Amino acid sequence: MQESHRELAAVLWPDPDKQPSKVVRCRHCDTKNRVDVPTAVFDPDTCRCGSCAKKLFLTPNEPLTDIASSAYEHSLDRKYLQAMKAVPGFPQATRWFVANLPERLLHLQALSATIRCDDEQFPELTAMMDVARQRLDIPYRPALYLDESPYMNAMTLGAEDPLISVYSALLDQMNDEEVIAVIAHELGHLHADHVVYKLMANLLLVLGRMSSTIINMLSMPIQLALLKWSRCAELTADRAGLLGCRDLGVALNVQLKMAGGARPGITKRTELKIGPFIQQARELERKEMNSWLDNTMLLMITMDRTHPFAVWRVMHLLAWIENGNYLDIMSGEYNRVKRGGEEQAETAPA
Repeated sequence: MQESHRELAAVLWPDPDKQPSKVVRCRHCDTKNRVDVPTAVFDPDTCRCGSCAKKLFLTPNEPLTDIASSAYEHSLDRKYLQAMKAVPGFPQATRWFVANLPERLLHLQALSATIRCDDEQFPELTAMMDVARQRLDIPYRPALYLDESPYMNAMTLGAEDPLISVYSALLDQMNDEEVIAVIAHELGHLHADHVVYKLMANLLLVLGRMSSTIINMLSMPIQLALLKWSRCAELTADRAGLLGCRDLGVALNVQLKMAGGARPGITKRTELKIGPFIQQARELERKEMNSWLDNTMLLMITMDRTHPFAVWRVMHLLAWIENGNYLDIMSGEYNRVKRGGEEQAETAPA
């Protein structure tokens, strides 16, 4: 285990007598093996089956062949999408939106104002996207654009003909592996069919602010349902980001930089550390679980946002590592989709 990974493991699980463990099934001989979570996460090559002695986990660049998005779907994503579909008028609005979605306009906007990246123009960025999509076994290559912006971000647009736009500030402040994680996050949105609903959430939020009070109030149930789901959908995409980068430290660094940045004014004065950030996430988790008042206030300060706060995202990503099916997926046990579209269930997502 690398020293940086060893240090991060000690921060995540400081008590050596209480380190989490998990049973995973060997994909070679089907034997069940109990592994220490810190070792499995940060030093997976050393984890071998007690029966056949073969490696339990996939290598960093080994694809998750035919993985279904349901394999890593967050339960809150699924829950609030179902609740959103129960809102009166929402199914009809979705059908109208899909039928009238001006994807050509989205591509014309990207062609007009940003730089299209391919094997000739900025092939380095295209290569990062290829790494992410190959690890996630995404068979198509979305159009990729570079957008000048002082804000760190990336976004995915289009359902039938998707495109991914990466903001220039993100490239200033993140290394290549972190960029791969961000692009894998965006691919996760595509893989899970989030794009239409995410675009609806953004448009309804803008239209609600521009419309009259009465219209805004009438559309409020759909707005709030979409926004709640949108925040939870990010948790699913964060899991895709981790599966794409295959490094928990990288995935956590992405959230650290999204929360505080890594601009020259910061980096020349200090080094932002993962350890205190993890402790911050653990503190937030305790407050959310132990105080109904804190939990209510957290809901209130996020209710008009399309994205959750970074620390909350860290909290949920760590819960997936410790109690979910991340290691099952990395051992090759997950829901699969045949290329014809039929899903084969192997393990339920958590």
